[in-house]
This record gives sequence, structure tokens and C-alpha cells, in this order.
Amino acid sequence: MRLIRSASLGIASCTSLVMLASLVIAAVGEAQSPVRAKPATATAQSKKPTPERIREVQKALLEAGHDPGPIDGILGPRTKAALRQYASAPPPQALTPAQQIIAQFNRENDRPQSP
Repeated sequence: MRLIRSASLGIASCTSLVMLASLVIAAVGEAQSPVRAKPATATAQSKKPTPERIREVQKALLEAGHDPGPIDGILGPRTKAALRQYASAPPPQALTPAQQIIAQFNRENDRPQSP
């Protein structure tokens, strides 16, 4: 069951989600890649999210309607799955691809836009 994202997420929560989502997606992509990645640099290792930061993101994911599992500060499989789910869903204000096609069709044919 997919829950609707809350429009009340604060800027800090959204920023946390975006930052951690990019880290997780990069990490998950490297883990699934058959090509061995170069060793991580000291800079990349120093940017590892802290348990406190992960807890913030887990809370924001929960508010956004994605179940990260327990709010424990551990970047486990359920938190990673929730981040992937969040990253793949269009933002509430964005049009879906189908809505974009319909809007373009309506513009090209001088039809009124639906709300």
C-alpha cells in the first residue's frame, strides 16, 4: 500500500532525504554493479551519514509515507528500500509522464488545461 506524501515536510527534511537518497542510490548502484569500483577516497568516507542524520531521514521518510522500518539510525535494507521508493516517486507538485503528455496534447490542440 502506497501512502500519499505529506505536503508539510520541512525544507530540512526534504534536504536530508535528497542528500541521503543520493548517497544510498550511489552505494546501492555500486553494490549491484559487476564492475569493481575504485576504492573510496578519504573525502567520500568522511561524508558517511551519522546515525543521528539517518534517524532524521528515517523520520522524514515516514512522514512522506514511506516505511523505513524502525527509527534506529541504521541504514538497513528497509531504509534503503524506502529511499529508493521516495526517489522514484514524482514530487506531489510534479506532473506524471502521462499528465505531461496530456498537457502537451491540450496545448497543441488549444484545449483548456484540467486542474
